Order: sequence, then structure tokens, then C-alpha cells
Amino acid sequence: MKHYLFKTLAQTRPEFCVLRKFPEGMGVKSWKLGDGVELQAGEYPQDAKIFMSDEEPGIEIPDLVPNTVRLLIVSKRLKDGMEEVNRGPVQYLPLSIYNHKKRLASDDYFIVNPLGTVDVLDTSASEIKYHEGKVVRVIKHVLDAKKIVQAPDLFRLKEEPDSYVVSERVLDAWRKIAPKPTNITFFVLDVPPAT
Repeated sequence: MKHYLFKTLAQTRPEFCVLRKFPEGMGVKSWKLGDGVELQAGEYPQDAKIFMSDEEPGIEIPDLVPNTVRLLIVSKRLKDGMEEVNRGPVQYLPLSIYNHKKRLASDDYFIVNPLGTVDVLDTSASEIKYHEGKVVRVIKHVLDAKKIVQAPDLFRLKEEPDSYVVSERVLDAWRKIAPKPTNITFFVLDVPPAT
């Protein structure tokens, strides 16, 4: 089965909005959304909202919302497709998006928070930059054929927790959606045959 890496900042059309902040009211707990740590009761605002950035002219909200804080923000229909097939632990956190004039643009979005990370990279075949023994950046992602077999359909990479990987099963669920989902940008990950 193929697996795909998602880019959270990919903006396929200039009319799409770009979000630049975490939900209001998160405070210091916002780091949990970027690292795949489970939010406890009261840590996520009941009326969570993000305002579109005045720095960006786009106002249309696509199904996969581009953002600079590396969150997986998706429409309800994408969330439903993930939820239908995913076997791994995930929090689906409701989110309202407000436009540049501070008016509600949509309350039909979710932050998808896959919990924890999964060790599936073939670190010897991947291209990884280290600094003092810690991963700074993964430049080329190569999956280990043996490790990927047990991976859920949606997860974060151990070496790069702010990267999201989905299986072919998730994309198959999304392909059934009509009209076709917008702003879906992904990259096929290499999986050399198991030896």
C-alpha cells in the first residue's frame, strides 16, 4: 500500500486563505497540537477559532487549509473520510474560521491531531540533517517496508512530528467525495522492497 506525505503550507490557488496562528485561547498548550500530544479536558477552547491573516489576500477556505503553524486543518468531509478508515489514535478538534473582517467564514472545520509518532523511516536510506545528534530536518523520506506494515492510516513521523502521513486508504475515501476536495497536496513516499 502506498503512503503519502502532506504539506500543511501548500496553497494551490491564490484565492485560498492562509492561517498563521494557533486557535485563540490555547496559550502555551498550543505546542501539543504540533507534537501529537493529547489535549486534556479544558485545554482546547470549546469555541475554538482562528482568524484569517491580514497579510494574506486569499479568503476562500479549501478542504485542506494551508497554514504556517503546521497543523492539519481540514473540512468536515475530509475529517469524515479519515475517521472512516483510520486505525490509529487521533483527536478531531472542531474549529471555526473567521475572515479578515472578523466574521464567521465557516464552523465546519477540524484540527486533526494524530497522537504520538510512528517509527517507519529507513534512516539509512532517507536524507536527514542532524545537529548534535538531533534531527533538524528530513530532506528525503524513505519508508522501511517492514515497519510501515503495522502503521495506522494517519500518523506523524517519529523524526519529524509536524509531518503528516496518510495511507492509500485515506486517499481512496477522499476520492469518493463530490465535489472533488480542494487543495490536496501530497507527495508519494518511497518504500524500497523488504530484504
